[in-house]
Amino acid sequence: MTTVADIIAWFEKRGSTIILGNNVNVNQAITRPKAIDEALEEHVTFISSKYKDTYTTLLQNTACKCVIVDQDLFSIEMITRYSDIVFIPSENPKQDLTGLIQGLFNPIKTLNTSFIHPTASISAQAKIGENVHVEAYAVIEGNVTIGHNSSIGAGSVLKSNTEIGQHVVIGANNVLGGDGFGYVKNEATQEYELFPHLGGVVIEDHVHIGNNTCIDRGSLKDTIIHQGVKIDNLVHIAHNVTIGKNSLIIACSMIAGSVVIGENCWVAPSSSVRNGIYIGDNTTIGLGSVVTKSVGAYETVAGNPAVPLAELIKLRQLQNAQLAENSKEE
Repeated sequence: MTTVADIIAWFEKRGSTIILGNNVNVNQAITRPKAIDEALEEHVTFISSKYKDTYTTLLQNTACKCVIVDQDLFSIEMITRYSDIVFIPSENPKQDLTGLIQGLFNPIKTLNTSFIHPTASISAQAKIGENVHVEAYAVIEGNVTIGHNSSIGAGSVLKSNTEIGQHVVIGANNVLGGDGFGYVKNEATQEYELFPHLGGVVIEDHVHIGNNTCIDRGSLKDTIIHQGVKIDNLVHIAHNVTIGKNSLIIACSMIAGSVVIGENCWVAPSSSVRNGIYIGDNTTIGLGSVVTKSVGAYETVAGNPAVPLAELIKLRQLQNAQLAENSKEE
């Protein structure tokens, strides 16, 4: 059982400041984290800077007794007004709560033993590391490598020439290593013939892939997902794509063939990236954008076709001004 005292000790070991009122019950059991607007006495919660306009009301209404709070929102008067609450001022409350969850609550399955579900189909030629979990009805073909402490969700298919690193989490019903959509027109017959896909898929360490996502094998080289990349549900990544370290590809995105995405990029939901283009490091692709040409580093683009955000805002302002002018004329 985790208590308020355990949470205090966890943060103190990391050098965090702990602010306790006179009426704090350090023996209060804490069962789990909970959102501030639903948290009860048995929960731990956080208040980030996005609540700067409502945090006083949230504190007045919460029954929670353990709150990680943005340090810019915290004031010493709080410990008098809320003497039964433990406050942990933080530069990044959500990140600190994430660490606390991993340290004390650990909802993510710890892979300290290997597990292969009896309905999973695994080729004798596949190489499976230590402490790997393979869930029901997963299919792992020959010439597949899975590193230590990785997990393969139910119904996922890992085709030949797929390499999975260590500490990789693959959700349910994914297909990794299928043929890409690459065809050559036969001029004699006027029919489209599949271009041979002889490459593979490389998934490096600490990559997370959600559910119902497809990552195609390369044609003459590999499709590569570098270390720390997080890929959401319902994403399509085509052949020969490279995605740089720690980039996030969000739900319903489509990355076409031979695209190179740099490190620390954010590709927002329902975005489409045209084949063969380059996206530089630390770049943000806005919600629902259609990217038709290469984007440099440290840029934010949005729209259809995607343009730099400042340009898009200016365009919208001009459009609104024109609409207003037309309205006056009518």
